[in-house]
Parts: sequence; C-alpha cells; structure tokens
Amino acid sequence: MRMKVILATLGLLMVASAALALGKPQSDDKPELAIASLEHSFGTIKPGTPLTYSFLIKNAGKANLEIKSVAPSCGCTTSHFDKVIAPGAEGKITLAVEKTDAYKGEVTKTATVSTNDPAHSSFQLTLKAQFATE
Repeated sequence: MRMKVILATLGLLMVASAALALGKPQSDDKPELAIASLEHSFGTIKPGTPLTYSFLIKNAGKANLEIKSVAPSCGCTTSHFDKVIAPGAEGKITLAVEKTDAYKGEVTKTATVSTNDPAHSSFQLTLKAQFATE
C-alpha cells in the first residue's frame, strides 16, 4: 500500500511539473523586429508634393510582434500601422505628410514607435525631403 502511495505521489509530481513547463513561455519565444532602414529620403521635390512612405517590418521571432503605438512628432504627420505581426510575417508602418505647400529647404519628420520586442521596445522612424525653391 505504501508503494502505491509513493508511486501515485511521484506520478502527480511529474504531471504537475510537465504542466508548469508547458505553461511558461520559453526564453526563445519572443518577437524579433527586423527593419531594413529607420529613415527614408524623398530627395529633392516640389512644394505641395505629399510625403507618404511605408516602412516594412518583419517579425523574425517566434512570438507575435505587437506595435503598441506610433507617435509622430508633430500634428502634420499621420500614421497607419499593422498592430500585430505574426512570426515570420511582414507588416508595415506608413507615415504621411499631406500638406507641404509652405515647406522650403530641408524638412525632417519623425515618429516614435513602441513595440513588445525587448531589443526594440522604442525606436524612431524618419522621413526627409529637400523642397526645391522655385
């Protein structure tokens, strides 16, 4: 009888250990943001030309990449973005400046991005343009 109790206890401990191991995320199960460039230059353009660019984001990790927020540095810049990018998939963050009629010379617009990637929890995207003086 005592042997049955010991075996039953060991069995329960093994099942509990296995359940705990399955329930906790592995250290490798995290998102991994990959982006070719944090900056895009439109070169020299005419005033009044809208600025729109989509930064491609790849999730090279093993967990969903969450883009928590994209905060442009000024009200003239808008953003649209994929909120969740699955492992191995690509998404995008699009920045746009529609009204550029009054712009002259070099212009730089930025947006701060927050994600759940521990290595890239916050970073900045930059748009640049040189507006030609006519």
